[in-house]
Amino acid sequence: MLSVAIIGAGRIGKIRADVVQRNGGRVVSVADIDLARASELARSAAAEATADWATAVSLPNVDAVIVCTPTKFHVDAVLASLRAGKHVLCEKPLGRTVEEALRMVAAGREAGRVFKVGFNYRHMAHVRKTKELLKANSIGPLHFLRARYGHGGRPGYEKEWCTDADLSGGGVLLEQGIHVLDLARYLLGEPGGVYAETHRFFWNFPVVEDNAFCLVKFLSGQTAQIHVSWTQWANLFEMELFGRDGFLRLEGRDGHYGPQRLKWAKRKSDHSRPEEKVFEFPPLDDSWTLEWQEFVSAIDSNREPIGSAEDGLRAQQMIECAYQSAVERFWVVVPENFEIQKEVSR
Repeated sequence: MLSVAIIGAGRIGKIRADVVQRNGGRVVSVADIDLARASELARSAAAEATADWATAVSLPNVDAVIVCTPTKFHVDAVLASLRAGKHVLCEKPLGRTVEEALRMVAAGREAGRVFKVGFNYRHMAHVRKTKELLKANSIGPLHFLRARYGHGGRPGYEKEWCTDADLSGGGVLLEQGIHVLDLARYLLGEPGGVYAETHRFFWNFPVVEDNAFCLVKFLSGQTAQIHVSWTQWANLFEMELFGRDGFLRLEGRDGHYGPQRLKWAKRKSDHSRPEEKVFEFPPLDDSWTLEWQEFVSAIDSNREPIGSAEDGLRAQQMIECAYQSAVERFWVVVPENFEIQKEVSR
């Protein structure tokens, strides 16, 4: 039984705590600067509550730490957890910047602990099926990917932490777009370059963007066209992959985005209407559970998890290159290799 400390008792912390308990783990400590909120979640898990996350990560009976705080606080919590010898699952994005992510990844390597980033989308049913069909070469060599992902915010959205540049590090591109860019890399391979534009069309954020448009060139020759938005007034998650012999279209991610569906279509030689097959998936999203099970399995077998910290760093590199491109209005090359800092004592 894995004993867990959860840092951050908000919506994601509650989801993570529930998944841990339903899958044979034990929540022993919950930390949040709002002690009342920490206490509420701790009571439901029969755990201790504290307003001091440093106390939680130092407990000798804690095997793993799940970090669910605003992004600004990831780096300190993750570094302390790794140095205390704990395994770590940190919500995406790893940090506000590549520099913060580099420090965390370096600390993970030095500690020799399993360090995973929260990319639960990799475990969604339609993504798993897409990966399976791509491995089976079901649509032939890939040509390009298109993706649209967004929602319309809510009253007072400009006051939430994810729209505060100091707390979050960026706007919709970093907050939601990182999932899409990670999936694009997961499905297409390593990126080569990024061109991007960012805009504030509606929300009165002082710094961060509410829309981002990206083109990503991949080393294997494909191009991804990505739009992420906080002015998508009706929630939308859609991703399409086109190949020589057909296409795959993913829709929905449950909840307000609609059920997960995957359409596979095979091009006919006479170019008449393609042969199509639709895969429907149960309405309950099991990606959080499967991600937790992957984390535990990686600990048990002492291996890198799917959605590793290095994957989180790579996605963050793509985001940072996109932000640079949006300022400079040029294509920005994504480095093929990244150096992990040796010095992690700062």
